[in-house]
Formats: sequence, structure tokens, C-alpha cells
Amino acid sequence: RDATMDDRSRETAVDVVRRCREACIKLDPVLAAYHCAALRYQGVPWDDAFTQTAAERIVAPRSRLAVDTMAMQVAADEIRATITAAIAADRRDREERAAAYEREVLTVAASFPRMTQREQADFMEHMWKNVFFRYVCVKGGMESALGINDEVGREETFAAFKSVFPKHETTRFLTQMAPEISAQLRELASIVLGIRVFNRRLEELSRGGNEPSPSGAVPDPAPGYLNLGAKMREDLAGRAHSAARLCAQYRCVLSHQALRRDPGDELLERLADENNNRVAYWSIIRALIEDNAEGIERVDDLARRVHDGCEEVRALIEDAEGIDGVQSGGVQSQSGGVRRDALYPILESVGANHSALEDEAAAQEVIHAVSARMTDFSKPFETSLTNELLHEGIRVEKMAKERYGPHAVVGVPKIDESKDVPKTVVEPHLSRKLSESGAEITHGGVTTLEYGGYDVFALCKRRGLALPASMTAPDTAVVFQGKTYGFADEYGAKQFASQPEKYVRAMHATLFRMPELVRITHPSGEATARAFPNLDVAKLAAGMSV
Repeated sequence: RDATMDDRSRETAVDVVRRCREACIKLDPVLAAYHCAALRYQGVPWDDAFTQTAAERIVAPRSRLAVDTMAMQVAADEIRATITAAIAADRRDREERAAAYEREVLTVAASFPRMTQREQADFMEHMWKNVFFRYVCVKGGMESALGINDEVGREETFAAFKSVFPKHETTRFLTQMAPEISAQLRELASIVLGIRVFNRRLEELSRGGNEPSPSGAVPDPAPGYLNLGAKMREDLAGRAHSAARLCAQYRCVLSHQALRRDPGDELLERLADENNNRVAYWSIIRALIEDNAEGIERVDDLARRVHDGCEEVRALIEDAEGIDGVQSGGVQSQSGGVRRDALYPILESVGANHSALEDEAAAQEVIHAVSARMTDFSKPFETSLTNELLHEGIRVEKMAKERYGPHAVVGVPKIDESKDVPKTVVEPHLSRKLSESGAEITHGGVTTLEYGGYDVFALCKRRGLALPASMTAPDTAVVFQGKTYGFADEYGAKQFASQPEKYVRAMHATLFRMPELVRITHPSGEATARAFPNLDVAKLAAGMSV
């Protein structure tokens, strides 16, 4: 059972799901747990009425879109956490099985000197075939060679194993110290795997280099990874472009409408929630694009290393005199041939890089699964944007830029002045406060910004509106206590710089009130990390799965 979730928290989340279903609203249990944790951080009393309060807030029309945004974020995190945990569990299971064989080797090695010659001979046969070979297959990810359906693979693996570790070397191997035995076991597994990869490469070359790997050979994960990665790159880029275009339209309309309407206006709030939903969607897609690009880069590099290693081995064999080359799945070093100390380190590297390729292929499953799940959230609501609102916003924005230049803003919007946000500073007090605050205003375009690069002034003063900081306008970044905060315009930057500590506290309060912003802004700092520990979807998913 997950230690971070007690029985009461789990039961409360289940009850919230039940109440929402009674109101004809389907709610994922992990999202219910996330929502309950967020409400507790907001200060909602943890009493008998908590469940009712949580359900009512989810059902309320004003919060439905915010809950939908959290549902999307939780879905992405839950899939990522679940598949990652499954991959880690498989890897851990394989490592534990390999460790069991290793412990058996070390146990026999410790008692080997006390055995009679007859006992040693009996153990040598058993250890060589049933322990060492099985360890190599498990540790090297070649367990199919132990089954009944991969006879070709078993023969090739055993031939490679026998060529590297002949049975007569078992006695010498077992007389070594434990650390040396453990290290050489790992090397043995990588070398045998490297030989199989090299054999596959030779077979591919004999078929012209473009044919798929022969049946029974160690599969090459790189081509499939790169093919799927290219398809996802194109698909994700299209989705990101569409989301970014829609977010730009929301910003245009909101900039204009905020001049005319109060912060609590129903349309403004709806538009802000819709904007934040699309920003959250875009943030998830952008993270997938980055993960996919980094994965493709790593796989390209690993595939190149495997290829270069195989070419090195081939060159050593071709240059050597009196060598029979690669026979029956094993690199056979004959008299006058390639020395082991030259050949085996390269093969070990080939095997290790192939194992890393397998890990990357498993990790790609996570990216692909999250990407597929996000298609359900591509159009989750009927937009409040109308052609009339959009045309009016574009017209006003165009007029401002024609009159005042490319960095002009439409105007200063009406803003929230509730008790949990700083009061807006006006001239002539602004200049005095700027000189006293310890903050410094700089040009925009800074790449590393706090709160995910979103405008802190807009988040605090415009009811959590996620507005990206300008990357080109002057005087739209503020440096305070070694951190840089970005803003959409100079006005917001000056307001923050006049009282930065108050805005940082207000930002914290905004995250409490609107937990869907946590995953949009990715707040840093120890204080924030301490404040939101239970908004960890992986832990919530583990707790709710009990």
C-alpha cells in the first residue's frame, strides 16, 4: 500500500467519485484524489462536510472547465507514471532474477576451495550450463534463448557464450574474489550480447544491408523507434501549432475585452479558463515534442555507436592473420588471430549500447501512449470565441501596433484587487518603490524564467490567466533574488518589480486556489515543493490502485 495515502484520503476520493456519478459526471478516481488534495491545500476544512464540498465544487459550472483541465493533466501524468512503473518493474524483476544467479555463483565460489575434486567437477558442469549461461541470457535481455520457441537464438547464444567462456575456465573463474566475479559476470553478459548483435550485422550485410534482421537474430530496435519517432514528430508539431494559434487568439480577445469588463465578468472568466485549458494542452504536447526529439537524438547516437563498434570488430577480424572469423554465433580467436583484450572491450561496448537502445524503445512507449491519450482532449469544449470577438480584438491590436510600434499593448486591463493579491502601485509611488525593492528590470527574451515563462502579474491580478511572457519586448523581465520573472508587457514588469515579495506570495496563493496552474507553471523552489507534495500523480495513482 502506498504510504503517502491513508485510508481516509482514499475513502474520501472514492466517495467524491460516487457523488459526482450521481450528478451524471464521470470522474477518474485519481483525479478525485488529486482534487481532494488540492482542496486541502486551499484550506478547505478536513471535516465531515469535506466530501460534499469537494463534489459540489467539481459539479459547479464555474469550475467544470478547470476540473476538465486537471483531468487532462492527471490523465497525461497517470499514463506516464503507470507505464514507467511497469517498465521499471519489468527491469527490476529481470535484475532480481539475474542477481539470484549471481548470488548462487558467489555462494559456490566461497565454498569451492573446500570441495573435493569430484564435487568441483560436478559443480563445474552444473554452474557452467545452468547458472552462468542462464545469468548471461537474463542479464543480457536474451531470455527468449531459454525458451522452447527460439531454437535458433538459443544455439547462437550458447555458441557465443561458449566461445567467450569455455567450460574449462569455470574453475579459474570461481577462485577469484567476489567483486571480480560480479564485475566479470556483467562483462560476460554484455560481450555475449555484443557478439549476437555483431552476427546480426554480418547477416544484414550479406543480404545487402537493407534487409530486415533474420529470424532468430537479436532484434534491432533503432529502425522502428526512428520510424515511429518521425511520425510522432510530424503529428505533435501539427497539434502544437494548432493549439498555439488558438492560444494566440484567446490572448488577443482577452487583451481587448479586459479593457471593457471587470475581472469577475462571466465571459472573461470563461475565456480565461478556456485559454488555460489550451495552454495546459499545449504544455503537454510541447513536453512530448521535447521528449520525442531527445529520444530520437539518443537513439541516433546509440545506433551509430553500435554500428561503429561492429565495424571495428569486423576490421580487427579482417586484418588479423589465421582467423576463422565469426562462426556459429561466436567470435572465435584462433592462433595468430585477434587478441581477446582487443576484441572483447569493443564487443562489451556494443552489447551495452544495444541494451541502452532497448531501454529507449521501452521509454518510447510512454511518449506514444500519452500522445494517443491526448487526442481525447484535442477539442474538449465548445469555444466561447466568436468571429465578432476575434475580429474586434485583431482590429484593436492592429491599430495599437500601427500607432505605437510592434511591442505596443492594447492598454492596461481592469484587474483583480482582492485581498490575496498586492494592491496596484500607481505613479508617483511606483518609482520610489522600484528603488527600494531590490528588483531589477531587464529586457525580455530571457530563456530561463520562473513559473514556466508565464506572466506572474497576469496570473495574480487577472484571475490566474496564463499569459506567456514576451520574448522580444524591452523591459519585460525582472531579476529578483537570483531568479528571473517574465511579463507580457512593461506595465506588469514594473508592478511586480515594485513589490516582488508580495507578488511571489500572491502567486503561491494563486496556485493554492487554482491547482491546474501547478502543472502549467512548474513552480520551483523548496517552499513550493513542500507546499504541493501530495499533488504527485504517480503516488496518487499508486494509492488509488490499492
